[in-house]
Amino acid sequence: MVRMALSYVHEWKKANSQNAAGAHGSVIPMQTAKWCPPPPGYYKIKIDVAMDFDHHLMGYGWIVRDSEGVVKGTALSTIEGIYSVKEAEAIGAREALSWIKKNGWSRIVLETDAKVVTSAVIVGQNYTPFGAIIDEIREHLEHLPLVRFVFVKRAANVPAHTLAKYALSFSGEGVLEYFDFIPHFVSSSVSVDFSGLHD
Repeated sequence: MVRMALSYVHEWKKANSQNAAGAHGSVIPMQTAKWCPPPPGYYKIKIDVAMDFDHHLMGYGWIVRDSEGVVKGTALSTIEGIYSVKEAEAIGAREALSWIKKNGWSRIVLETDAKVVTSAVIVGQNYTPFGAIIDEIREHLEHLPLVRFVFVKRAANVPAHTLAKYALSFSGEGVLEYFDFIPHFVSSSVSVDFSGLHD
């Protein structure tokens, strides 16, 4: 665990020290700590991961909202196994991008609180298992030119984290989807987010 934590810190420092001159055009490194609407005509999707080390599970959550803050859909998924934190976060981004493609959405602001992942997508050329996942994310983004991949602070990602934690209790396979309504277990965090729209 100590070695994994030190490796995570090392990779984070390395990713943040790289020159962003070769940045991927659809990646935006930083944004505000509170929820703000996407541009008109865009949806915003927040993503996150939660990890259960005791049961060797990773839970993923995604929440889709329009420019008015209205929830258009949520999804959660569970994957058996435990990866490093940065790999788990990268897998979540990759799976969310696949979900976006499956639903036929093209104008998306995709937000994650995984700075290591967004930095790695900007820099690229990481020849590790983590780097292979990053390459898949970059490939998805090339086929989704209007998707903006954005880093946000954890405080702005509470609804997605709530979904990811709930996913750990989901025993089914595949992706559990809810469209056009808010599941009760995430409604309170969405309400807090929504109140920030008019601050």
